[in-house]
Amino acid sequence: MTVTVPGIAARLADRPDAIALIESRKGTSRTTRRGELVRRCHHIAQALRDAGVRPGHKAVVMTRDAHDLTAVSYALGVLGAVPVLIEPRAEVGRCLEDIAPDVFVGEPLAHLGRRALGWGRPHVRIPLVTGPAPLLPGRRLATRVPVGSTPLPQVREPDGDEPALIAFTSGSTGRPKGAEYRHATLAGQLDALTTLMGPRPDDVLLAGFLPVALLGPLLGVATVVPAMNHLAPARTPPEELVGPILKHRATIVLASPAVLTLIAGHCARRGISLPSVRQVLSFGAPLRVRLADALRDVVPDDAEILSVYGATECLPVSAIGDHDLRASRVRPPAGHAGTCLGRPLPGIHARILDADATGCGEIAVTGPTVSPAYHARPDADAATKSVTGRGVLHRTGDLGRLDDQGRLWFLGRKAHLVTGTGFILATEDIEAAADTTPGVRRTALVGVGTAVCQLPALCVELLPSAPRATALEAVRAVVKDHPEGHRVGALLLHPGFPTDPRHNSKIDRPRLAGWAAKRLRGRLR
Repeated sequence: MTVTVPGIAARLADRPDAIALIESRKGTSRTTRRGELVRRCHHIAQALRDAGVRPGHKAVVMTRDAHDLTAVSYALGVLGAVPVLIEPRAEVGRCLEDIAPDVFVGEPLAHLGRRALGWGRPHVRIPLVTGPAPLLPGRRLATRVPVGSTPLPQVREPDGDEPALIAFTSGSTGRPKGAEYRHATLAGQLDALTTLMGPRPDDVLLAGFLPVALLGPLLGVATVVPAMNHLAPARTPPEELVGPILKHRATIVLASPAVLTLIAGHCARRGISLPSVRQVLSFGAPLRVRLADALRDVVPDDAEILSVYGATECLPVSAIGDHDLRASRVRPPAGHAGTCLGRPLPGIHARILDADATGCGEIAVTGPTVSPAYHARPDADAATKSVTGRGVLHRTGDLGRLDDQGRLWFLGRKAHLVTGTGFILATEDIEAAADTTPGVRRTALVGVGTAVCQLPALCVELLPSAPRATALEAVRAVVKDHPEGHRVGALLLHPGFPTDPRHNSKIDRPRLAGWAAKRLRGRLR
């Protein structure tokens, strides 16, 4: 049975004079209203059609400009083509081999990379340049030209099973994969986010992650995109984040822990509060209680602080508020503890596969937010996807358990298990405890040596002001009290953990394990 879902134009049709996007740039801002965005989308769709883009074409969109990313992606959707989003610092060449795109739309820097590194060769037939490119050959795609008030053309509402978008994973635990979203998948994600956020007509969303600019207008909220360093979010000047929150009276802040740390730290140093904020959503890595406390100090008492769990293939899955997060640390369940992720959202069903005696296994998810397949990766589909009575079941690669209250607990990535002689350690179980130590910014458990006989090493990153000896002694005490702490064979200070390029929040454990191996080389002989 064919099921239609609201298309982009239909979702943006109401309140044409309301603000859709606010681009913040070094103290200035540029505003695009909903009606204007719709008209620009149709104008761009016609320009794409004139350039040879057709329904079903796969079009890579690579730009750091929030307006261009949003308007071009929407226009491709209106046209029936499929926008493809790839992490700029990922293995772009291999991603494009999987996609074999017909079209490449991007800013000049992206096209320079495409030409120099051969991205998409020989598949890309229609290269289109956005933004200023006076010295770059190729057809320009005007995305900001004024458009009149002529009636908009009638657009067919999409079938729910039609492809809508391909979004690549970050590749933080392996080769990036293109998760296929159908229009029903996007509709499911928007419904889940609506349930989670409860958006109001007067809400203003600060998007601490560029692709959120695509979702904000479709959720009906004005979306502020700050002047972030999208290639290294944790290096963003914090005033470029806090300033727009204050100037535009943002009510919702959605960002990774690394970006939220910048916001909370800047506010604490300058004595700034954020009175307009009613909700903070943290995603990309577990929210630690210390960061939740720092955020709680700068937002109103009745503001909601949520740690949101999900993945590119299934977002969102569950959420937990900071008050419940603190309570879970006081009364963790028996067996493996880890970090509480809260209950799955309505319509989302979580299962634990291949569970051990403690109930710990791989988290798997079904529901309307789940991507049904990876593009051109049958091997990945076979490893992670299966069809059930509830729809496609996706194996997340995350370890966890369900407690007797139906809450999910996170124990770390399956790929990051530390396998010693006669024991297996899940990373989050020990790190969640060690990260509560005063003076510690974060810790990371890695395995050094050959699998099955690895030496567990706990790497420690201290806060800048922490006394080294005191903090390390406190970590040793916490580890000693942990049921599995006696298995940790080394405690290593690290000046600053390597992290994933997308959120700067997930620890790059292979690199960290390599560093630890060099430090412990003598002990492993």
